[in-house]
Amino acid sequence: GFCSLWDMRTWKPISDFQDDGSLHVTSVAHSTRHIAVGSDSGVVNIYNKDDIYKSSSKPLRAVMNLTTTVDRTVFNSTGELLAISSKELKHSLRLINLHSLQCVPNWPTSNTPLAHVSALHFSPNSGYIGVGTTKGKALLYRLAHYPSY
Repeated sequence: GFCSLWDMRTWKPISDFQDDGSLHVTSVAHSTRHIAVGSDSGVVNIYNKDDIYKSSSKPLRAVMNLTTTVDRTVFNSTGELLAISSKELKHSLRLINLHSLQCVPNWPTSNTPLAHVSALHFSPNSGYIGVGTTKGKALLYRLAHYPSY
């Protein structure tokens, strides 16, 4: 897949880069330090934001924990967590710790009633993550690592 960064004030492209190993880009998110690019193969590439201005940028990590199209990629407000999901399969939600570039191993569990995830977002101070499902449910989960809402 091919990605372009635009300056929204001037409506001009700033930089273009090829997403490593991807044919079709399906979601993009950014934080102050990283850019996450999801693809139709289920792979999410995480780039250092400064590296994408180079012609041959390589991802810091390729997250391969989903097997279907990545619909959502969302960073929390501090840029410490990345949530990725796919609505094609039940329970297709993962949290990635950006310090270790690893998936959070203990959540969600097989008992977490996620169904098909259609929306997700973090609260302003990352104390909660909201998850919407294709069944019309809005689920709210507390992230105990963050003391405020």
